[in-house]
Amino acid sequence: MLDFHIDGNGHVGYGLHEEGFAYCWSGARANVGITRGRYCFACKVVSAQTVNMQDTAPEQQHICRLGISRGDNAVGNLGESRQSFGYGGTGKFSNCGRFLDFGDKFGVGDTIVCCVDLDLESRPLASIGFSKNGKWLGAATQFDAARLGVVDSPPGNLQWTSALFPHVLLKNVVVQMQFSVKDGLVPEDGFKPWASAMEDGNIVMGPSFSEPRDCEVIMMVGLPASGKTTWAEKWVKDHPEKRYVLLGTNSILDQMKVGALLGSML
Repeated sequence: MLDFHIDGNGHVGYGLHEEGFAYCWSGARANVGITRGRYCFACKVVSAQTVNMQDTAPEQQHICRLGISRGDNAVGNLGESRQSFGYGGTGKFSNCGRFLDFGDKFGVGDTIVCCVDLDLESRPLASIGFSKNGKWLGAATQFDAARLGVVDSPPGNLQWTSALFPHVLLKNVVVQMQFSVKDGLVPEDGFKPWASAMEDGNIVMGPSFSEPRDCEVIMMVGLPASGKTTWAEKWVKDHPEKRYVLLGTNSILDQMKVGALLGSML
């Protein structure tokens, strides 16, 4: 997302939080995905950003959601699509937009480890589970990795659409990601650090960033309700290799969701 900052050698992330941005979710996906094996990564909620949201319940002002998603899933939809799974600080686990009670609530100072099992012996079923501050919370769900297009299926023209990547979605918090022991990760029993997948040859690299000279901007001009957004959404869908970021009123409203519900205008 354009309103998301990455610092700390690529391991610290946070979104804009000034004024209206405080109401918006913002997130990012890692650039190393897996297609097999049992690996884990961690997310530590480092701090809360100062915001003025008197019209919003305190528990909805500073939230972290982490999990995994397929490489072509929209960054802003973690846990709200079939290809993504997320565990949030409100104690909810979500997939396909269904939010269910899971584990404990978490916030500043807590470290959550996300464990993904794509082991050959378990195929086609896979699972995702979490721990909080060293306490195992259990497997959140099992899913059919083959139906998700991640295992036992030939990669498409864009290989990163056939792998699962670490993913965070934040609202007014700063997080630090841990992918290796060197980063501070304490792996759960039976799971290797995410970075080990590179040595094991079980990775798919995400799309690389374009050079500024290769970037492309398309600006829509027309009367209200004339079909600009509809055309743009179809163009983005038909050209995934371009990795367009669609900017407009609809996308801003979408970032203001509370759970799976759209937020209200400021």
